[in-house]
Amino acid sequence: MIAAPAPWLRLLECEVDTVRRVVARADGTSLRVTIKAMQVLLVLAERRGSVVSREALLERVWPHTMPTDDVVTQAVAQLRKAFGDDRDAPRYIETIAKAGYRLLPQVEWDEAGPPSAVAGGNQDATSLSVPSPPATPAPGPESTRTSASHGEVTPGIDAALALPPAAGLRPADAAPAARATMSPAAWLLLGLAVALMAALALLAGRRPADASAVAGMQAAPEGLAQVSYRAITSTPGQERMPALSPDGTRVAFTQAGREGEGGTLMLQAVDTVATRVLVPPEAGHSDVMPAWSPDGARIAFVRVSPQGCRIMLVDANGGPAHEAAPCLRGAYSMYDWTPDGTALVMGGMRVDGEASAPLQRLDLATGRWRPMAYGIAAGDVDLVPRHSPDGRWLGFRRNLSLADLWLMPAAGGTPRRLTTLRGDIRGWDWLPDGSGLVFSHVTGDASLYLYRLADGSIHPLPSLPTGNAVHPDLAARAWQMVFEIDQSRSGVFRVRLDAPDAGDAPEPVFASSGVDMLPAISPDGRTLAFVSDRTLSVQLWLGEVDRPGSLRAVEGLRPVPRHPPAWSEDGRTLLMLGKTGAGDRVFEVEVASGRVRTVDVPGASPVFAAYGARPGELLVGVDGGQGRIRLVLYARDGWRALASLDDVAVARYDPVGNRVYFTRPSRAGLWRAGPALEDVAPVSDVFPAPQHYRHWGVFQGQVHYNGPAEGCATTWQPLPGTAAATRCLSRDSLAIAGSPSVDAAGRWLYLGLPMAQNIDIGWSALPRGFAPAPD
Repeated sequence: MIAAPAPWLRLLECEVDTVRRVVARADGTSLRVTIKAMQVLLVLAERRGSVVSREALLERVWPHTMPTDDVVTQAVAQLRKAFGDDRDAPRYIETIAKAGYRLLPQVEWDEAGPPSAVAGGNQDATSLSVPSPPATPAPGPESTRTSASHGEVTPGIDAALALPPAAGLRPADAAPAARATMSPAAWLLLGLAVALMAALALLAGRRPADASAVAGMQAAPEGLAQVSYRAITSTPGQERMPALSPDGTRVAFTQAGREGEGGTLMLQAVDTVATRVLVPPEAGHSDVMPAWSPDGARIAFVRVSPQGCRIMLVDANGGPAHEAAPCLRGAYSMYDWTPDGTALVMGGMRVDGEASAPLQRLDLATGRWRPMAYGIAAGDVDLVPRHSPDGRWLGFRRNLSLADLWLMPAAGGTPRRLTTLRGDIRGWDWLPDGSGLVFSHVTGDASLYLYRLADGSIHPLPSLPTGNAVHPDLAARAWQMVFEIDQSRSGVFRVRLDAPDAGDAPEPVFASSGVDMLPAISPDGRTLAFVSDRTLSVQLWLGEVDRPGSLRAVEGLRPVPRHPPAWSEDGRTLLMLGKTGAGDRVFEVEVASGRVRTVDVPGASPVFAAYGARPGELLVGVDGGQGRIRLVLYARDGWRALASLDDVAVARYDPVGNRVYFTRPSRAGLWRAGPALEDVAPVSDVFPAPQHYRHWGVFQGQVHYNGPAEGCATTWQPLPGTAAATRCLSRDSLAIAGSPSVDAAGRWLYLGLPMAQNIDIGWSALPRGFAPAPD
């Protein structure tokens, strides 16, 4: 690897972050380039002004390999795109015919970077403080973790927790926190969360992303930039939810079937590729979500089937499994062992009559679930608990669509907010010495980040060469980490609705080798809008479905791939959430001209937008604070707030029935209201489940659900549904969240579907002590 002399490189008006591989232009746009493209740039910078031959670049950047000659061409083309350079009139990289390439501008190296890059991550500090732990007996020997290499007891984190304010990125993409709580049948149907988790991560990991999605980053701790990764599984299909043994030598994970069905618990040493079945699943069942006990002697897992869900225990060396208890209310989410190994802690969803969903504790001796006693506000949902290495603290993720990490004493008490991400957190875990956390977060990309408890700062870990890094799991006594490498792809498809005899097999629309998703068909059924990364950056695309040559990208808009575009009733304009240097904004696109203008919604950051019942009215989901979304009906003339509803995940207006339909982030079901958000009433109390809050649409005044149901991954059924009215659109593949879309005549249904579902397990050694607590 070619090392950069400094973290930042300035070339004319462009700033290059060599650690994150992001090129930021003066106009506010930015792109992340591949590792090889950045290496090519560093070689050119070393010899600025001189011609560097293709052979020299191949030798320096691709040593000990036999790449095709076009890899250099592709790398240079990507750099030119990032710089906004013109090959015929270059300002940055000049092509010298039959000789090579030359870097033209002066090279300026900078240790600190531009002011925006080092502004610090301590935004929106909370006034809550972490209280002293209550007087409890000292933890048992299993709760004290030691360093595998040095043998000393890890330091406590009390000092590190005294002052750090909440750390934040820019307002993040509020895609659903997938796999929060799943029905027991979901894994048997298709390995539910395997269906691409959420739309945003698909686009993020495969293509370069913009740097402006992440703010408040500080210079990486020493050694962080040298973190490297390798895949320890590489079989076709899906290896999910890895769990690393406390000593870091073995990893347990779920291996799904070829079509995503079922799940078998596997065990593998991290330094080999040989795997073995830990425990065979019962016939018709699926074993998922393993978790090691603190002493490494047992593994807990979840056994699911269409008939039920159970928490199971098995010896870490194999043998028969036995049931510990039924799942929490028939469902499950990510969980953790208590430090003494006598209980498990898990989160769940709200049910009718409950104001919030606190963490629950399962006593393994009695098999009883009990809610933990601590501070939780109405509407909050707490998930993904993780105990600190010294056993005194319990961290967790609060809420779904707009999530953050919180911390409290292990026995309960007053939680303290650690981050102000308000986004999509895909798993997290503690560093072995308790000095920080590693978490996966989706902003413009799906990446791993380090949170330092000492100062509340957030630092990006190096990106994977390909795929999304999600669900990290760290060894308790070794500086090692495993995670999922999601390399899934998706495409836009359509299904004929007005001719059932034509069959349900979806046909591709505007096929590409990229990631296509979030289709929205115009009311007249002629023009399809969708989001794609087919040009190495995420863009909004428009095209007439019967004229492939009409496909074009909308310039001047960097879409947030969370919700599909929203068409106006006349089909002349559409609304799309987009990224700016100041955060997410609502944009309106004139379809005929492609002209883009900002819609100046006042106040808090918008999460989604749709046209209302009357001209000049908009329905906007805004961040209401504390991770919850508020639906506001605005009059664009003067931006008067006409009405509002709290606790809304996403809302859509139906012009046929003159109603607003919406889902809630923490409760199953769907609701409707009048055009002025009056007369709220339930439509369904079953579908969609919270993790499928975007899997529904309105067609000719009737709400339809297109998420999974018994025996079918992607359905099309009216709500409230009847078995006779249900169509199965895809038995094995769950539609991408944000689908579906139907034209006004009801001829075609458009939806995003996965095309390739490959998930491997990655492994990394971490620099020991790279996020130290203060002295």
